Amino acid sequence: MSSRRVLPTKINLISMRNQLKLIRVIKRLLENKREVLLIYLRTYINEYEKIYNEVNKALGEVYDSYMKAVVDEGIGSLEEISNSQTNSLQLRSSTRVIFGVKIPITEINESTIPPKPFSEVETSPYLSEAYDKMRETLVKVIKLVELESTIRSLVAELRKTQRLINAIDTSILPFYNNSVKYIRSILNDRSREEFVRLKVTRRILQRRRGDGH
Repeated sequence: MSSRRVLPTKINLISMRNQLKLIRVIKRLLENKREVLLIYLRTYINEYEKIYNEVNKALGEVYDSYMKAVVDEGIGSLEEISNSQTNSLQLRSSTRVIFGVKIPITEINESTIPPKPFSEVETSPYLSEAYDKMRETLVKVIKLVELESTIRSLVAELRKTQRLINAIDTSILPFYNNSVKYIRSILNDRSREEFVRLKVTRRILQRRRGDGH
């Protein structure tokens, strides 16, 4: 957008200056928002990495216990136990807002986790061990999914905020700055022209008065 499309009037100069002040305020607010988003993002990333490592370790232990149970019971017996289960697991979902960003909240209803579908006396202790570890890890897995969605939302908002700041820096501010300079330059030229015109007019009048005497 060319600043020369703006009418060089005093009213437009005042308006442009006021809008320029407002845009600078908006930019500062966006920069503050960016800093806050970065703080939240770093916090959630650190929490994600911590829980991810815990889950990764726990799932490795679950797998080891399960494979030992396979050796004791046989894969066929474990598949029968698995196929006998119904899908009863339930999650509760909601959202909360952080600095204008909708953050998902996901919680598992632990009462819907199926109880052990086998007798601890009649089956391998490794199977019971795998179940206990998996039940404990499941809550963390759900938390991991929630954190990943949160991080994605914050990153998307951060990119959007940065794009707005870039637009202000590269397009909006230059337009208003150039417009103010352009209008001021034209008004100054007009003022000088008017001053010269008045000066010439005054000399002509003075000369005429002198000729009249």
